[in-house]
Amino acid sequence: MSSVRSVALIYVAAIANCVVALATVAIHGWNAAGAHAVARNSARLAALFFIVAFAAPGLVRFVRRLPSAATLLWAWFAAHLVHFASVAVLLSTFERAHIAHHPGQSILVLLVGSGVVLGAALTASWKSPLYTAIHNISLYAVFMLFTLAFARNRVPALRLLAVALGLALVLRLTALSKPAKATATSAT
Repeated sequence: MSSVRSVALIYVAAIANCVVALATVAIHGWNAAGAHAVARNSARLAALFFIVAFAAPGLVRFVRRLPSAATLLWAWFAAHLVHFASVAVLLSTFERAHIAHHPGQSILVLLVGSGVVLGAALTASWKSPLYTAIHNISLYAVFMLFTLAFARNRVPALRLLAVALGLALVLRLTALSKPAKATATSAT
């Protein structure tokens, strides 16, 4: 995939999540409930981008012109930045009391959440063992957070996203294990 199309995909992810945020505000209004809905919906769209990026090693067998895994991760990161912005607006506009009553917890969630997401994105293309380890730890941490959040969702239809994440894991692991099997077979 050309670098222009890769960059375009990243912008599309961010713009699509902005459209979701604006549509949610148009439906629910500019109030605390609307801001909470924006945060939820922007996270859901970002999760869809993550599912595709996470499954990319296995999906490439079925979709030949699939963008690189790094490009897909950057698209997810762009969509997730919109989610982070929506949460920042929610907290600074409608939930100031929550931050005032729980400043340590708020800062910890912000630092850990943004650190894991940033770690997964920034290390997507690096090949050193340290960065590969950071990337894998961050990527699987995001996978676990999304899976737990959707598996425990009150809306039964959204639990299907946990199933999609499980399928993405299977696709990812089967694709990642194939070269090891081929190498073991050729060595015997």
